[in-house]
Amino acid sequence: EQTIIEKKVKLFLLCNPHNPGGRVWSKEELLTIGRICQKHQVVVVSDEIHQDIVFAPNHFVSFQTVEPSFADFSIILTSATKTFNLAGIKNSMVFIKDQTLRSQFAKTQERNVQGEINMFGLVATEAAYRESEAWLEELLSYLEANRTFVCDFLTEQLPVVTFQKPEGTYLIWLDFSAYGLTDNQLQRKLIKEANVVLNQGNIFGPHGSHHMRLNFACPKELLEKALNQIAVAFKDQPIG
Repeated sequence: EQTIIEKKVKLFLLCNPHNPGGRVWSKEELLTIGRICQKHQVVVVSDEIHQDIVFAPNHFVSFQTVEPSFADFSIILTSATKTFNLAGIKNSMVFIKDQTLRSQFAKTQERNVQGEINMFGLVATEAAYRESEAWLEELLSYLEANRTFVCDFLTEQLPVVTFQKPEGTYLIWLDFSAYGLTDNQLQRKLIKEANVVLNQGNIFGPHGSHHMRLNFACPKELLEKALNQIAVAFKDQPIG
């Protein structure tokens, strides 16, 4: 709240579930954020694209559903693309209940020539939501098993690499800072010695330095191979 006041913030970007941290924000946390933004007339744009990838006992709560009045100053962004692996269809959804905010958004879309969607995306999105519930249940079970495997492997084989067990998404945020490598050294070691390419943490901002993001939405065999290669590459790496 102090930062909002000092920096005269007008727009708050919320990521729920959080990428790359994997947090699924609770209703109480969202209520606190919302009341602060409401108090200072800050528009909230909530990216909820990972909303279907949530692991028990966590529950996803959309920002607009926390309190009825929150719909007056919020924009919800989502898509079927992450849940159903449809990123290539280039299709997404925006939920804006407030008429004034919706009109402003629509005018911006018109200026940017962003008012159309492709037919393949429309058909694929509808099919995903109408016919793929059973597939999604199987996916969540598989992802949860992969999540457990990654966390157990890191704890046993790479204890110096710390992490937060994801509550949602299929991404895990790895902290390699104990090795004392620069971001470039870390990336080079992973690519040249482990033959594994991860997302560099510093692309998410300065606080992501010395971190890497790993995607565990893949066959377990491939995941196991990648982790073993990372473990071998860092086996004799000095600490600090």
